[in-house]
Amino acid sequence: MPDAIAHYKVLETLGSGGLGEVYRARDTRLGRTVAVKVLPAAITADPAKFDALGAMALRLTRLSHPNIAMLFDGGQEGDRYYLVFEFVQGQPLASLINGRALHVRRALEFGINLADALADAHAADLIHGDIRPDTIMITAKDRAKFMNFGLAPFTGGGAGRLSSASPYIAPEELAGRPADSRSDIYSLGAVMFEMLTGRQRARGMVLSGLNPTVPPELEQVIARMLASTVEHRAQSAAAIAAELRSIASMVDTRTEAAEAAAAVEPMRRGGRRRSGMAIFIAILVLVGAVAAWLMFGAS
Repeated sequence: MPDAIAHYKVLETLGSGGLGEVYRARDTRLGRTVAVKVLPAAITADPAKFDALGAMALRLTRLSHPNIAMLFDGGQEGDRYYLVFEFVQGQPLASLINGRALHVRRALEFGINLADALADAHAADLIHGDIRPDTIMITAKDRAKFMNFGLAPFTGGGAGRLSSASPYIAPEELAGRPADSRSDIYSLGAVMFEMLTGRQRARGMVLSGLNPTVPPELEQVIARMLASTVEHRAQSAAAIAAELRSIASMVDTRTEAAEAAAAVEPMRRGGRRRSGMAIFIAILVLVGAVAAWLMFGAS
């Protein structure tokens, strides 16, 4: 492990991936913690791939959204080339799910976070290209954040992933057509399905059959995201975010109404008990009055 890379003091090794060795480091100029990725020879020794990554990195430094891990910087030190990303503390969505469905309201909030991020990126003509629970982090503040945005062609998450049986890959990609923003929407739909069921989506699975607490309105939105043809699929991440917000508001309203009803029910039961007691007492009084009249009236 190097002591430093340029002005980034290396603190620990985080691991390795398609973009090379990853280190947690301290930016000594700006005083912030970052993730530094030292590019592997498979990229730096390939002029076409290296130039393509450089062009993409330049575009990504202009993409700023709270639900996308930002690319801050890049450079060269000696024979090492590196990229510097926002350091995201949290856990991958995959480990959070771990075979268990999330609460509907929490899954909705994550879906809104991610759809908002896609809307901004798509407006800048950028796509993620490899959306799955492993490329989404859940932060310490319980927000969902995309990792490695736009870098799928360089991380092994691009064309190489098409050989797998991944449920997150859009049908048009499997058919050999290029991915576009609607391919991202399909992948996000598959991730939302998994958040709500704890299971990877497979043919024949019905969302509400696996989780009856999912509102039908949400099931309909996800079904449109997962349409097999791009023409019938939801076309806009911004529209998806708006629909998810509307459904979240509806879920909140229904929850509040249910909680209010639950709070009132004991009072109703108590009221019924008090009413019954009052009737019983009235009957006793009436019986007593009749008895008294019979006793004293007769004498």
